[in-house]
Amino acid sequence: MATLPNFATLTALIIDDMSVQQTTLRGQLSSLGIGKVDASTTAEDAIRMIRSRPYNLILCDYNLNARTDGQQLLEHLRDQNLLAADALFFMVTAEGAYASVAAANEHKPDAYLLKPITATDIGERLRSQLERRQALLPILAKLQKKDWAGAVACCDELITRRDRWLMQALQYKGQTLLQMGRHEDAKTCFYAALDERPDLVWARLGLARAHKAAGKFADARQIATELIESPEGDKLVAAYDVIAESMEAEGDAHGAMWVLRDAATVVPSARRHRLLGESAYRNGDLETAKDSFQKVTKLTKSSITAQTQDMLWLGQTLVDRGEYNEAVNLMNDGVKLNRQDPAFEAVSLAIKAQAQLRGGQEQAAKATLERARSGLRKAKADFGTVALAKAELLDGNEAAGLALMEQAISADHENTRLQQLIGNALRDTGHEDKVQSLIEAAAAGLETRVKEAKSLFRDSKIDEALSAIESAVADYPDNTGVLLQAAQMNCLSLRLKKQLNSAVVERVRLYLARLETLMPANDRVTQMQRYYRDTVATLNAANKAAGLAA
Repeated sequence: MATLPNFATLTALIIDDMSVQQTTLRGQLSSLGIGKVDASTTAEDAIRMIRSRPYNLILCDYNLNARTDGQQLLEHLRDQNLLAADALFFMVTAEGAYASVAAANEHKPDAYLLKPITATDIGERLRSQLERRQALLPILAKLQKKDWAGAVACCDELITRRDRWLMQALQYKGQTLLQMGRHEDAKTCFYAALDERPDLVWARLGLARAHKAAGKFADARQIATELIESPEGDKLVAAYDVIAESMEAEGDAHGAMWVLRDAATVVPSARRHRLLGESAYRNGDLETAKDSFQKVTKLTKSSITAQTQDMLWLGQTLVDRGEYNEAVNLMNDGVKLNRQDPAFEAVSLAIKAQAQLRGGQEQAAKATLERARSGLRKAKADFGTVALAKAELLDGNEAAGLALMEQAISADHENTRLQQLIGNALRDTGHEDKVQSLIEAAAAGLETRVKEAKSLFRDSKIDEALSAIESAVADYPDNTGVLLQAAQMNCLSLRLKKQLNSAVVERVRLYLARLETLMPANDRVTQMQRYYRDTVATLNAANKAAGLAA
């Protein structure tokens, strides 16, 4: 076994709002031989320090008595990938707060330390975690660089040893294979783990995810349901996500909402209430939407995990519930809190105009609506465009409102969540008869362009086909369906021409990066990323065989 690093080589960061506790922790670390210790009193200051230098150990108090608590900070650091591959995050908490910390189990720290703590407590946890981290560091370093193939190779090397780290190597390998779009290989990995230990929660969850990625939604739901019905998996919100996402993919958006409701009950975090609130609003359950977004805004108020969109969702929900004055007041407050965000102001004005129109303040509404128009000049497949379109319809500007909705659908014609929003807005403004025709007509135009490009490909008119799909991308740069088709066609052109054209390769990378932003952690995007990697690998292998490696 490799020698563990000496504690004296470690750099540590203490995050605690109480100077006395900082001094105590600093002394305890010093007694362990850790002399390179920085301290911060706020989450914001800690983030700045973590960005400026890597730390091996972070000791963070859960209750920072500030706008952001320790759990929210951990969530932000993990989501933003700010922690170094070898960093350890220890949460320090009073025993009375332990239950609330443990409930937020989507972002677990490497260890919990319950007050009062001693240097011995820290040393024991640190020694154990360093041993684990050192064994897995080659894998973690590859994952942080998004070198999926390299990570799998490191996993295989560790698996062949069949030592105490076997299960964790299998876990990382299975998860990475899913990330690569290799769901069948991932299943094999998870089954191998279950052969060793049939009760492994992460392996059963991995199987459910692999089935979902393969489009076998019924199988995914069954495995995930069995998992949450078991004693060891009843609080695993990731399993609820598999069920909800599978149901939504099968067209049961309302059923997915009920699953998200259960998940928010199990783990009442801001993220859980946000997911539930958005789903509830799209499904017309305004009472649940209001309750969820009020909880989100309360939980994240002035925190680094706050999202301006939460207040906009709540404002729109209040308007739809007939709480017009409350909506106007909320939007006014939101503008004051988000002075540096012109996008927020534009959307808030559209919602405010709706409230004024509904509340009989027609003169004020017209002025508000005019300001909203100037801030939302280009229609997109987003919440803001639908809010403005709804305001136009309420003001009697039917042509303008319907045109905005058509443009929004065209901007992302396969987006079923957007279609739900538009359908709700049309029904709520007395245009229910136009729901199906508007959505179908707007989507048909894009589908025709894609079919024409595919037809050219089938006729071996490769360059013409690429030109056609690139034209569609230029007109609708955020249309996920068009971007997926463009990425696939460009990859296919590389395969057919049997050469790695650098311009085409760069285009595909651009499309995939845009898709990752628009559809993070989406199975279809993952599959397209795999197709691109396989394409490049195949052509590189052919070039190498011919002595012309790229």
